[in-house]
Amino acid sequence: MTKETAQLAEFVARAVPPQAALDAAAAAVRDTVGVVLAGAIEPAARMVQSLAADEGRGDSAVLGTSMRTGAGVAAMANGVAAHALDYDDMCFVSLAHPSCALMPAALAACELAGASGRTLLEGYVVGFELECRLGKAMNPRHYHDRGWHCTSTIGTVGAAAAAARVLGLTPAETVHALGIAASSACGLKENLGSMVKPLHAGMAARNGVMAAQLAQRGYRASELSLDGPQGFLAAMDAQHRDLTLAVAQLDTFWDILTTGITVKLYPSCAATHPPLDVLLDLRYAEAFSPDDVESIDVQVDSMTPRLLIYDRPATGLEGKFSMPFCAAAALVDGHVGISTFDVSRIQAPDIQALMPKIRMRANAAFDNTPPLSHTIVTLRLSGGRVLERSSNGARGYPARPASDTQLSAKFSECARRVLPAAVADQAWTMLSAIERVEQMSVLTELLSTAQSRVA
Repeated sequence: MTKETAQLAEFVARAVPPQAALDAAAAAVRDTVGVVLAGAIEPAARMVQSLAADEGRGDSAVLGTSMRTGAGVAAMANGVAAHALDYDDMCFVSLAHPSCALMPAALAACELAGASGRTLLEGYVVGFELECRLGKAMNPRHYHDRGWHCTSTIGTVGAAAAAARVLGLTPAETVHALGIAASSACGLKENLGSMVKPLHAGMAARNGVMAAQLAQRGYRASELSLDGPQGFLAAMDAQHRDLTLAVAQLDTFWDILTTGITVKLYPSCAATHPPLDVLLDLRYAEAFSPDDVESIDVQVDSMTPRLLIYDRPATGLEGKFSMPFCAAAALVDGHVGISTFDVSRIQAPDIQALMPKIRMRANAAFDNTPPLSHTIVTLRLSGGRVLERSSNGARGYPARPASDTQLSAKFSECARRVLPAAVADQAWTMLSAIERVEQMSVLTELLSTAQSRVA
């Protein structure tokens, strides 16, 4: 075992997160529970729930339904639901959607262990930090150049760390949990815009729980699984082949408090968010209609075209990865929400008419800045009028955090897709004090009882 692997395992098992880190995790968990509930009725989630039912009963809740099943498959079902709408948070260090795997894995582990809300938050924080550390070692090459989807690859190891912490694994056992997870990590960006993308989150959550459970039972992995000659970093073509960057300032520098967590206020790929902010702001600040638009030029960084791969989307999932559709819908409807990606809106004549006028192109100057952040949008209108505005980031990014009002409204919109309003409000209240919840099963009972509108 390398000293770096030993340091990471010791951190996962023994680190004491500062209160501010626990508070940030609590906010992320609250937001993620909302998007899990919203996603529970999506086709991708329903199919996985059907699979979970076939696996048999257990003690772990599938949120937004009345189902209880085994810990691993419950984590998978909740992970798929969390990512089904692409409304879940993201991180610019790991280049992953962290919470869609971390929260379901930690929650399932809490139900196994009869653990508290504080324990869940500690698991979340160490899993988040490990993901960031791996992101520093592996990106941008791993994600940008090689087609790996970090939500699933790095996310699997992070989910294993979260579950290991909740289950109380020793540092030695944690080494093996991380090694098991490293061998079960996968996820291809080619599947963006398909049902497999949310499945990545579900697989990461499930495999993370399984890795921790197996290690707890004495299962053994190579102690070089992460950074050996044929280990995780090498096989997945990491930017760096050792963990030196991963352990720098470990336990003293907390990424969750510095780079932070990006909350989504639109249920679409984060690469669309800065241009969407600009277009919506222009729509409300300037007097023009979609019929006045002659052309829209959207400048982005070179990573964005590798994510927004659908010029003419045919489904709602593809629409989430389409700059022409998202931009056209924003200007036509004046908002971008869950209903934006209904098939009826994908095929709407007014949106379809505007889409060919929208051009997205890479600006190399943006590649020297944080990814998926900078944009310049230029609108050419009839009569020769030109509107241009730039943006660095979007609402919900750490530098421009979402307000309490926005977060509460998002949770309510999401939760009420499956829960009565009174239950959704009760859930918000309990989640707002999650650190004081003595057993997470109390919360899962609230979120998965017969009060749900989903069987």
